[in-house]
Amino acid sequence: MEEEQDKVIIFPKWKQDLEKKAKQSMQDNRFQEAYTYFNQLTDNGVISHEVMTGKLICMMELNYYEEAEILCEQLIAKEDEYLSSYLHIYATLLFQSSKYKELMQLVEDTEEKQQLVSPMHEQLQHMYQLSQELQQQEDQKSYIEVMDKLKEAVLNRNDRQQWYMIKRLLELNVKKDIPLLKDMLKDSGIHPVVKTAILEYFIESDRSEKVIVEKFNLTYEFVIHNKETVFSSTFFSGVFKYLEDVQQNDPTSFQMIQFILQRFAYVYAPFLPEEENYEVLASALLYYVNQSLGMDRSHDRVDTHMFEHHVKMIDTAEKLYGTLLDI
Repeated sequence: MEEEQDKVIIFPKWKQDLEKKAKQSMQDNRFQEAYTYFNQLTDNGVISHEVMTGKLICMMELNYYEEAEILCEQLIAKEDEYLSSYLHIYATLLFQSSKYKELMQLVEDTEEKQQLVSPMHEQLQHMYQLSQELQQQEDQKSYIEVMDKLKEAVLNRNDRQQWYMIKRLLELNVKKDIPLLKDMLKDSGIHPVVKTAILEYFIESDRSEKVIVEKFNLTYEFVIHNKETVFSSTFFSGVFKYLEDVQQNDPTSFQMIQFILQRFAYVYAPFLPEEENYEVLASALLYYVNQSLGMDRSHDRVDTHMFEHHVKMIDTAEKLYGTLLDI
Protein backbone atom coordinates (compact mmCIF):
# COMPACT_ATOMS: atom_id res chain seq x y z
CA MET A 1 0.00 0.00 0.00
CA GLU A 2 2.86 2.39 0.85
CA GLU A 3 4.51 1.56 -2.49
CA GLU A 4 1.29 2.50 -4.26
CA GLN A 5 1.20 5.81 -2.41
CA ASP A 6 4.79 6.63 -3.44
CA LYS A 7 3.86 6.12 -7.09
CA VAL A 8 0.96 8.57 -6.82
CA ILE A 9 2.33 11.26 -4.49
CA ILE A 10 5.04 13.18 -6.31
CA PHE A 11 5.84 15.63 -3.49
CA PRO A 12 6.24 13.83 -0.14
CA LYS A 13 6.67 17.17 1.66
CA TRP A 14 3.26 18.33 0.41
CA LYS A 15 1.75 15.06 1.63
CA GLN A 16 3.34 15.46 5.07
CA ASP A 17 2.16 19.07 5.24
CA LEU A 18 -1.45 18.05 4.50
CA GLU A 19 -1.33 15.29 7.10
CA LYS A 20 0.03 17.72 9.68
CA LYS A 21 -2.67 20.32 8.91
CA ALA A 22 -5.40 17.67 9.03
CA LYS A 23 -4.17 16.38 12.38
CA GLN A 24 -3.94 19.89 13.86
CA SER A 25 -7.40 20.84 12.59
CA MET A 26 -8.85 17.75 14.26
CA GLN A 27 -7.13 18.59 17.54
CA ASP A 28 -8.66 22.08 17.35
CA ASN A 29 -12.10 20.57 16.57
CA ARG A 30 -12.13 22.20 13.12
CA PHE A 31 -13.54 19.08 11.53
CA GLN A 32 -14.77 20.62 8.27
CA GLU A 33 -11.30 21.98 7.65
CA ALA A 34 -9.68 18.68 8.58
CA TYR A 35 -12.12 16.83 6.32
CA THR A 36 -11.04 19.01 3.39
CA TYR A 37 -7.39 18.14 4.00
CA PHE A 38 -8.16 14.43 4.27
CA ASN A 39 -10.11 14.60 1.02
CA GLN A 40 -7.11 16.12 -0.72
CA LEU A 41 -4.96 13.30 0.58
CA THR A 42 -7.29 10.48 -0.46
CA ASP A 43 -7.97 12.12 -3.83
CA ASN A 44 -4.24 11.88 -4.45
CA GLY A 45 -3.94 8.25 -3.47
CA VAL A 46 -3.01 8.52 0.20
CA ILE A 47 -5.09 5.79 1.80
CA SER A 48 -3.11 4.92 4.90
CA HIS A 49 -4.92 3.68 8.00
CA GLU A 50 -4.25 6.97 9.81
CA VAL A 51 -5.69 9.04 6.98
CA MET A 52 -8.77 6.86 6.50
CA THR A 53 -9.46 6.76 10.23
CA GLY A 54 -9.09 10.53 10.50
CA LYS A 55 -11.42 11.03 7.55
CA LEU A 56 -14.04 8.73 9.09
CA ILE A 57 -13.88 10.57 12.42
CA CYS A 58 -14.42 13.88 10.64
CA MET A 59 -17.37 12.44 8.72
CA MET A 60 -18.93 11.28 11.98
CA GLU A 61 -18.42 14.66 13.63
CA LEU A 62 -19.96 16.40 10.60
CA ASN A 63 -22.92 14.00 10.58
CA TYR A 64 -22.00 12.57 7.17
CA TYR A 65 -23.24 9.22 8.39
CA GLU A 66 -24.37 7.75 5.09
CA GLU A 67 -21.10 8.58 3.34
CA ALA A 68 -19.12 7.28 6.33
CA GLU A 69 -21.03 3.99 6.28
CA ILE A 70 -20.26 3.50 2.59
CA LEU A 71 -16.57 4.20 3.19
CA CYS A 72 -16.50 1.82 6.16
CA GLU A 73 -18.06 -0.93 4.08
CA GLN A 74 -15.41 -0.44 1.41
CA LEU A 75 -12.59 -0.59 3.97
CA ILE A 76 -14.07 -3.63 5.72
CA ALA A 77 -14.34 -5.46 2.40
CA LYS A 78 -10.54 -5.32 2.08
CA GLU A 79 -10.17 -7.45 5.23
CA ASP A 80 -6.67 -6.10 5.86
CA GLU A 81 -4.75 -5.85 9.14
CA TYR A 82 -6.92 -2.92 10.26
CA LEU A 83 -10.21 -4.78 9.89
CA SER A 84 -11.02 -4.76 13.62
CA SER A 85 -10.56 -1.00 13.77
CA TYR A 86 -12.85 -0.37 10.81
CA LEU A 87 -15.45 -2.77 12.20
CA HIS A 88 -15.44 -0.85 15.48
CA ILE A 89 -15.87 2.48 13.70
CA TYR A 90 -18.65 1.03 11.56
CA ALA A 91 -20.43 -0.33 14.63
CA THR A 92 -20.14 3.08 16.29
CA LEU A 93 -21.63 4.72 13.21
CA LEU A 94 -24.57 2.34 13.22
CA PHE A 95 -25.12 2.88 16.94
CA GLN A 96 -25.07 6.67 16.59
CA SER A 97 -27.55 6.39 13.69
CA SER A 98 -29.84 4.23 15.86
CA LYS A 99 -29.48 1.36 13.38
CA TYR A 100 -29.56 -1.22 16.13
CA LYS A 101 -30.68 -4.16 14.01
CA GLU A 102 -27.91 -3.54 11.49
CA LEU A 103 -25.36 -3.28 14.31
CA MET A 104 -26.48 -6.56 15.86
CA GLN A 105 -26.31 -8.26 12.46
CA LEU A 106 -22.80 -6.89 11.97
CA VAL A 107 -21.63 -8.28 15.31
CA GLU A 108 -23.23 -11.66 14.64
CA ASP A 109 -21.60 -11.86 11.22
CA THR A 110 -18.15 -10.93 12.52
CA GLU A 111 -18.43 -13.43 15.35
CA GLU A 112 -19.43 -16.16 12.92
CA LYS A 113 -16.34 -15.36 10.81
CA GLN A 114 -14.19 -14.98 13.97
CA GLN A 115 -12.86 -11.67 12.69
CA LEU A 116 -12.41 -9.98 16.10
CA VAL A 117 -9.95 -10.31 18.93
CA SER A 118 -10.10 -8.93 22.46
CA PRO A 119 -10.57 -6.21 23.59
CA MET A 120 -12.40 -5.18 20.36
CA HIS A 121 -14.63 -8.23 20.71
CA GLU A 122 -15.66 -7.21 24.22
CA GLN A 123 -16.41 -3.63 23.12
CA LEU A 124 -18.63 -4.80 20.27
CA GLN A 125 -20.38 -7.26 22.57
CA HIS A 126 -21.20 -4.37 24.89
CA MET A 127 -22.56 -2.35 21.95
CA TYR A 128 -24.56 -5.39 20.87
CA GLN A 129 -26.23 -5.71 24.29
CA LEU A 130 -27.02 -1.99 24.40
CA SER A 131 -28.44 -2.15 20.86
CA GLN A 132 -30.58 -5.14 21.78
CA GLU A 133 -32.07 -3.31 24.76
CA LEU A 134 -32.67 -0.10 22.79
CA GLN A 135 -34.18 -2.00 19.86
CA GLN A 136 -36.58 -3.77 22.20
CA GLN A 137 -37.64 -0.42 23.61
CA GLU A 138 -38.17 1.01 20.13
CA ASP A 139 -40.08 -2.07 19.01
CA GLN A 140 -42.35 -1.90 22.04
CA LYS A 141 -43.06 1.77 21.41
CA SER A 142 -43.68 1.08 17.73
CA TYR A 143 -45.88 -1.90 18.59
CA ILE A 144 -48.12 0.25 20.78
CA GLU A 145 -48.38 2.88 18.05
CA VAL A 146 -49.16 0.27 15.38
CA MET A 147 -51.84 -1.36 17.52
CA ASP A 148 -53.50 2.01 18.17
CA LYS A 149 -53.56 2.73 14.44
CA LEU A 150 -54.82 -0.75 13.66
CA LYS A 151 -57.71 -0.44 16.10
CA GLU A 152 -58.60 2.92 14.58
CA ALA A 153 -58.42 1.45 11.06
CA VAL A 154 -60.75 -1.41 12.01
CA LEU A 155 -63.19 1.04 13.59
CA ASN A 156 -63.15 3.24 10.47
CA ARG A 157 -63.20 0.25 8.07
CA ASN A 158 -60.02 1.54 6.44
CA ASP A 159 -58.83 -1.55 4.56
CA ARG A 160 -55.57 -0.09 3.30
CA GLN A 161 -54.52 1.22 6.71
CA GLN A 162 -55.28 -2.19 8.22
CA TRP A 163 -53.04 -3.79 5.59
CA TYR A 164 -50.18 -1.39 6.33
CA MET A 165 -50.42 -1.95 10.08
CA ILE A 166 -50.39 -5.75 9.72
CA LYS A 167 -47.31 -5.44 7.53
CA ARG A 168 -45.71 -3.21 10.18
CA LEU A 169 -46.36 -5.92 12.77
CA LEU A 170 -44.59 -8.38 10.50
CA GLU A 171 -41.62 -5.99 10.20
CA LEU A 172 -41.45 -5.54 13.96
CA ASN A 173 -41.29 -9.31 14.39
CA VAL A 174 -43.03 -9.03 17.78
CA LYS A 175 -44.60 -12.53 17.71
CA LYS A 176 -47.28 -11.68 20.26
CA ASP A 177 -50.65 -13.33 20.75
CA ILE A 178 -52.97 -10.54 19.57
CA PRO A 179 -56.68 -11.23 20.18
CA LEU A 180 -57.68 -8.39 17.84
CA LEU A 181 -56.17 -10.23 14.87
CA LYS A 182 -58.19 -13.36 15.61
CA ASP A 183 -61.33 -11.24 15.86
CA MET A 184 -60.53 -9.65 12.50
CA LEU A 185 -60.24 -13.07 10.86
CA LYS A 186 -63.83 -13.84 11.93
CA ASP A 187 -65.18 -10.41 10.93
CA SER A 188 -66.97 -10.57 7.57
CA GLY A 189 -66.30 -6.84 7.10
CA ILE A 190 -62.53 -7.25 6.96
CA HIS A 191 -60.97 -7.34 3.49
CA PRO A 192 -59.87 -10.86 2.38
CA VAL A 193 -56.38 -9.61 1.53
CA VAL A 194 -56.00 -8.13 5.01
CA LYS A 195 -57.02 -11.49 6.47
CA THR A 196 -54.31 -13.23 4.47
CA ALA A 197 -51.77 -10.76 5.84
CA ILE A 198 -52.98 -11.71 9.33
CA LEU A 199 -52.49 -15.38 8.50
CA GLU A 200 -48.93 -14.50 7.43
CA TYR A 201 -48.41 -12.87 10.82
CA PHE A 202 -49.43 -16.08 12.59
CA ILE A 203 -47.19 -18.13 10.29
CA GLU A 204 -44.21 -15.91 11.17
CA SER A 205 -45.01 -16.16 14.88
CA ASP A 206 -43.47 -19.65 14.90
CA ARG A 207 -46.11 -21.24 17.09
CA SER A 208 -49.26 -23.21 16.39
CA GLU A 209 -52.29 -20.95 16.38
CA LYS A 210 -55.90 -22.12 16.35
CA VAL A 211 -57.94 -19.62 14.35
CA ILE A 212 -61.35 -19.24 12.75
CA VAL A 213 -61.29 -17.67 9.30
CA GLU A 214 -64.30 -16.24 7.47
CA LYS A 215 -64.01 -15.44 3.77
CA PHE A 216 -66.61 -15.28 0.99
CA ASN A 217 -69.34 -16.58 3.33
CA LEU A 218 -67.22 -19.61 4.21
CA THR A 219 -65.93 -20.31 7.71
CA TYR A 220 -63.07 -22.61 8.59
CA GLU A 221 -61.43 -23.43 11.92
CA PHE A 222 -57.90 -24.81 11.79
CA VAL A 223 -54.48 -24.73 13.42
CA ILE A 224 -51.73 -22.80 11.64
CA HIS A 225 -48.57 -24.88 11.87
CA ASN A 226 -46.56 -23.39 9.03
CA LYS A 227 -46.86 -21.85 5.58
CA GLU A 228 -48.06 -25.12 4.05
CA THR A 229 -51.24 -25.01 6.13
CA VAL A 230 -52.22 -21.76 4.44
CA PHE A 231 -50.38 -21.73 1.08
CA SER A 232 -50.03 -25.34 -0.03
CA SER A 233 -47.25 -25.81 -2.56
CA THR A 234 -49.15 -28.79 -3.96
CA PHE A 235 -51.89 -26.37 -5.03
CA PHE A 236 -49.56 -24.51 -7.39
CA SER A 237 -47.81 -27.62 -8.74
CA GLY A 238 -51.18 -29.31 -9.16
CA VAL A 239 -52.58 -26.46 -11.28
CA PHE A 240 -49.38 -26.00 -13.30
CA LYS A 241 -49.45 -29.69 -14.20
CA TYR A 242 -52.32 -28.88 -16.56
CA LEU A 243 -50.44 -25.97 -18.12
CA GLU A 244 -47.23 -27.70 -19.20
CA ASP A 245 -47.98 -27.12 -22.89
CA VAL A 246 -48.45 -23.41 -22.24
CA GLN A 247 -45.20 -23.28 -20.27
CA GLN A 248 -43.26 -24.81 -23.17
CA ASN A 249 -44.98 -23.10 -26.10
CA ASP A 250 -46.12 -19.73 -24.72
CA PRO A 251 -43.80 -18.64 -21.85
CA THR A 252 -45.21 -15.08 -21.81
CA SER A 253 -48.75 -16.29 -21.13
CA PHE A 254 -47.43 -18.78 -18.58
CA GLN A 255 -45.64 -16.02 -16.66
CA MET A 256 -48.88 -14.03 -16.54
CA ILE A 257 -50.73 -17.10 -15.32
CA GLN A 258 -48.15 -17.61 -12.56
CA PHE A 259 -48.56 -13.99 -11.48
CA ILE A 260 -52.37 -14.18 -11.47
CA LEU A 261 -52.43 -17.52 -9.63
CA GLN A 262 -50.19 -16.12 -6.87
CA ARG A 263 -52.64 -13.25 -6.36
CA PHE A 264 -55.59 -15.63 -6.58
CA ALA A 265 -54.12 -17.80 -3.83
CA TYR A 266 -53.34 -14.76 -1.68
CA VAL A 267 -56.94 -13.52 -1.87
CA TYR A 268 -58.66 -16.88 -1.29
CA ALA A 269 -56.27 -18.55 1.19
CA PRO A 270 -56.99 -20.79 2.99
CA PHE A 271 -60.10 -21.50 0.88
CA LEU A 272 -58.31 -22.73 -2.24
CA PRO A 273 -59.95 -25.01 -4.83
CA GLU A 274 -59.84 -28.76 -4.23
CA GLU A 275 -57.61 -31.03 -6.32
CA GLU A 276 -60.49 -32.22 -8.48
CA ASN A 277 -60.92 -28.63 -9.68
CA TYR A 278 -57.27 -27.93 -10.58
CA GLU A 279 -57.81 -28.73 -14.25
CA VAL A 280 -60.82 -26.44 -14.65
CA LEU A 281 -58.97 -23.67 -12.77
CA ALA A 282 -56.00 -24.08 -15.12
CA SER A 283 -58.35 -23.79 -18.11
CA ALA A 284 -60.00 -20.70 -16.57
CA LEU A 285 -56.60 -19.08 -15.95
CA LEU A 286 -55.53 -19.62 -19.56
CA TYR A 287 -58.85 -18.24 -20.80
CA TYR A 288 -58.55 -15.20 -18.51
CA VAL A 289 -55.02 -14.43 -19.73
CA ASN A 290 -55.96 -14.90 -23.38
CA GLN A 291 -58.89 -12.52 -22.93
CA SER A 292 -56.65 -9.91 -21.31
CA LEU A 293 -54.25 -10.22 -24.28
CA GLY A 294 -57.08 -9.90 -26.76
CA MET A 295 -56.83 -13.52 -27.88
CA ASP A 296 -60.25 -15.17 -27.87
CA ARG A 297 -59.33 -18.84 -28.08
CA SER A 298 -61.76 -21.71 -27.62
CA HIS A 299 -61.35 -24.11 -24.72
CA ASP A 300 -62.50 -27.62 -24.03
CA ARG A 301 -64.76 -27.41 -21.02
CA VAL A 302 -65.98 -30.53 -19.26
CA ASP A 303 -68.21 -28.49 -16.96
CA THR A 304 -69.25 -25.10 -18.32
CA HIS A 305 -70.78 -24.03 -15.01
CA MET A 306 -67.59 -24.81 -13.04
CA PHE A 307 -65.47 -23.14 -15.70
CA GLU A 308 -67.46 -19.91 -15.52
CA HIS A 309 -67.43 -20.08 -11.73
CA HIS A 310 -63.63 -20.21 -11.67
CA VAL A 311 -63.31 -17.39 -14.21
CA LYS A 312 -65.47 -15.27 -11.91
CA MET A 313 -63.29 -16.27 -8.96
CA ILE A 314 -60.17 -15.14 -10.83
CA ASP A 315 -61.79 -11.85 -11.80
CA THR A 316 -62.92 -11.27 -8.20
CA ALA A 317 -59.41 -11.97 -6.89
CA GLU A 318 -57.87 -9.52 -9.35
CA LYS A 319 -60.31 -6.78 -8.39
CA LEU A 320 -59.97 -7.32 -4.65
CA TYR A 321 -56.19 -7.42 -4.78
CA GLY A 322 -56.03 -4.40 -7.06
CA THR A 323 -58.46 -2.21 -5.13
CA LEU A 324 -56.45 -2.63 -1.93
CA LEU A 325 -52.91 -2.48 -3.30
CA ASP A 326 -53.34 -0.50 -6.53
CA ILE A 327 -51.52 -3.12 -8.57
